[in-house]
Amino acid sequence: MYADITKIDAPSSVQAGEQVIVDVSLKNTSDSDRYLSVTAVFDSTSIPFQFDYLLVAPSQTVVFRGWFVMPSKSVKVTAYSRYWDGSSWIQDDRTTKDIDVVVLTPQISDFKIADFNKV
Repeated sequence: MYADITKIDAPSSVQAGEQVIVDVSLKNTSDSDRYLSVTAVFDSTSIPFQFDYLLVAPSQTVVFRGWFVMPSKSVKVTAYSRYWDGSSWIQDDRTTKDIDVVVLTPQISDFKIADFNKV
């Protein structure tokens, strides 16, 4: 394993329609510089990341930031790490994060028409 996912940071719950930021921390565990990459999906939907890949020094950890708009249901985000072996990308690690959708419920106000005084 050369591309170790050390952490996936994302909110545990989000309202539908809000932007969700997903930070995936990825460590180069090899003894040489490596090109590392992260991809992630939920419900077969790819999550775009700000970088396609990065050249990472040995023992260095980098953060790949991705984002998506929360659908109207809870999702499981699955992140995959890859490293370049000189001729192709090799899948190396995988982790998941559950994100619950927050359902807003209407709030009943204590305000009554009788409480309004017209002057």
